[in-house]
Amino acid sequence: MAQGRWRGVAMILCCAMVLFVSGYAFQVLSFSMPGLVRDWQLPARLVGPLLSAAIFGLLPGYILIAPLADRWGARPVLSAAMVGLSLATVICIAAPGYDALFLGRVLTGLAIGAALPSAVSVASQHGSARWQGAQVVGIYVAFSFGFLVAGLASGALVPRLGWHAPWWPTVPFGVALAGLILIVLPQGEARALQARPLAVLFAPRLRTGTVLFWIMFSVDLGLFYALQSWLPLLAAREGMAFATGVAATSMFTLGTACGALPAIWWADRLGPFRALAAMSGIGLVGILCLGAFAGPGGTLFHAAAFMAGIGIGGGQKGMIAAASLFYPPPVRTTGLGWALGIGRLGAACGPLLIGYLTAQDLRSGTVLLCLALPVPVVIAASSWLERTYGRIDRAAHHPSSF
Repeated sequence: MAQGRWRGVAMILCCAMVLFVSGYAFQVLSFSMPGLVRDWQLPARLVGPLLSAAIFGLLPGYILIAPLADRWGARPVLSAAMVGLSLATVICIAAPGYDALFLGRVLTGLAIGAALPSAVSVASQHGSARWQGAQVVGIYVAFSFGFLVAGLASGALVPRLGWHAPWWPTVPFGVALAGLILIVLPQGEARALQARPLAVLFAPRLRTGTVLFWIMFSVDLGLFYALQSWLPLLAAREGMAFATGVAATSMFTLGTACGALPAIWWADRLGPFRALAAMSGIGLVGILCLGAFAGPGGTLFHAAAFMAGIGIGGGQKGMIAAASLFYPPPVRTTGLGWALGIGRLGAACGPLLIGYLTAQDLRSGTVLLCLALPVPVVIAASSWLERTYGRIDRAAHHPSSF
């Protein structure tokens, strides 16, 4: 019994490390972008597509590769994804120009898209039933922590060693983690499905939830990546120093990690869907304050970034946990993969939309205020899910029948 418990803990920690290195590798470009723009004299029109390149790679990773874990098991999918992430990072570091770097970022997104749903699915199937949702939120904090460490490393290394310096740790970490996965995760996890997994997502009991999850993921991830990618440059447009812009983005990233605490607390007391509505309300207030304080900057701007991170990041983690509870185990990775994959359409549009708005010479504060407009959509979708399915964190309400 004790040996099995410790093996479960080891698997959860391994999944958390997968999310950490994925978050670090994904976000390191945004934090090092000012140095890249300076070193390569990169025109503004190319910044948005480059920031979105990894997001475009995430989509096929989520919807084509990650669902293979429901058939073959998570072990080979996760190990291969970590090796692929290391190779993609090498391509980025050695890139002689824009096209090669763009390709490397697409491959980075492909590897992360394959890894993330598989890791979350593994973590959601261990531990007590009551705390499985909280457990998923907890390990997803590692993804945000990877963002935070990427910001700290970039702030320290880019001014002295150039834009590519903070990229190097991903390579050995990814290779070592691929080997650890083969040791820790068990074999024989694959499941034989009676129907095509994607078709099961639209079974009568799951259909409405699938559509609403796709909408919520699209909006929330669009907001998340718009702010995470563009906040350093939006701060610079207002005359803030590079270190100040990175600090504001780091506060946003720290907020996304801290948002796990109220998300867990409210989900346990209110249910996962009401908790999502509450977290979205916090995110709405934070975005409005970001827009209001973008001009003066300073402490209030940093505090607004932190609040926006709590709401948006906590909501994102809450959606991951709610989806992992909503979908039955045989199609859990497929359900998460498709929700995250469709969400990446919104995530890809977020940075591109900010790029379009900045090209119209709008002030950064106005651009940030525009991001508040879609938040009520998430609140409405959360309320609809609550009315339709109730508290899915209780076994009696689990939509387990296809």
